[in-house]
Amino acid sequence: MKQRIATVTALVAAVASGSSVAGDWVTTIDAATYNGSTGTIRFNDWGYTGPAGADAGDFQIGSGFDSSSIGQIQHVITREPDWLTPDAPHTVYGDLYSSPTYSNASMDGGVNFYKWAYTTPANSTFSSMKIDTAGNYYIARDDMSFGYYDMFEYRDTTGTNPGQSIDTRINFQPYTISDARGWCGSTLVTNPNGVEQMAGQVTFDFAMDVYFDLGTAPSYSSTQLIPDFAMRSYGDYTIDVNTSGGDNMFFTGSAVGNNTDPASVVAGVGGELDPDYQNQVSFLGGGVIPAGVWVSADSFNEDGSRRMREDYNPTTGSSNSVWDVAIVEEGTEGALWHSNAYAGFAYLLRADGMRILDYVNPDGHSIYVDTATVPEVPLPGAVWLFGSGLLGLVGAARRRKSA
Repeated sequence: MKQRIATVTALVAAVASGSSVAGDWVTTIDAATYNGSTGTIRFNDWGYTGPAGADAGDFQIGSGFDSSSIGQIQHVITREPDWLTPDAPHTVYGDLYSSPTYSNASMDGGVNFYKWAYTTPANSTFSSMKIDTAGNYYIARDDMSFGYYDMFEYRDTTGTNPGQSIDTRINFQPYTISDARGWCGSTLVTNPNGVEQMAGQVTFDFAMDVYFDLGTAPSYSSTQLIPDFAMRSYGDYTIDVNTSGGDNMFFTGSAVGNNTDPASVVAGVGGELDPDYQNQVSFLGGGVIPAGVWVSADSFNEDGSRRMREDYNPTTGSSNSVWDVAIVEEGTEGALWHSNAYAGFAYLLRADGMRILDYVNPDGHSIYVDTATVPEVPLPGAVWLFGSGLLGLVGAARRRKSA
């Protein structure tokens, strides 16, 4: 359940689509859905709105993405953290059979997961990111490729402890299992390559294969399936969730908008535009892994074949209680229930990146601006980014990492 709670304490300077009062978007974590975990995920939108007044609750403008009216195409490559983003430091615990505690850890470009942490790998790629003239985003599933999470680069924000490269014992390989959709605010500016405030968001489903790395070749453990993951290049996240065992998972973090000096970011407001940081951006998204998901009958295996339970009869049901016809939704006969081994664990993903503009429609990149101001040729370097996501859903066939 999501609700928007207006606040009156943080007014944001005018952005491309106009200024507004900042608001908190609150997701309630309920025990039934999240394996006993409870709490909230709070997203502060800085008062930013996108094309046609789209906000944090919207992932479509008008009738949705129009492939016949492309305004611009871009791609993004993630990079190593620069340790400038002023997110609050975090206490990180060693995972699995490791016991050290890393205090005051910088989470710039980092991933909080339960009490553990990982550093987002460089060179995750997001190709052919299409934006139509109305502001709709579309990224095909196969155009999103993520790195392998197996390290945490510890940096003590107080300078007391030396930096370390920590080889984590629990590793992750994320991959998308749906196309991404959303909106991009850069359609509202006069020049997509300009040093102006821009932001956006996308949602997609993803999977995360988990591996145990105990000194030999990593061994596969399990696959986590997570639907409706949202990643944004604006706003702040506050995750405050307790597991059924009473472990508190409290994470905070702020995005760094495109063209923004990361050291200037203030929670609830954002940062200052700076040409020295043109085309650089960070993004983030957070959630809790659900207890499980239904894998629908029209899902596909890795080889393209349909994934169906041949022994399931949608009329009589199956002898297996999991396949009781009474609990199978109409149209999903043959669906499989997938349980997540890490259900109830909260996470907050961050990444730094560089956006590169590949194409601008010479006839107008946006229905909101004067086409006379649009560059006549494609421009290198540009604005923005999404990526370093982690999870997914709906019938994903497991893609195991090669040893």
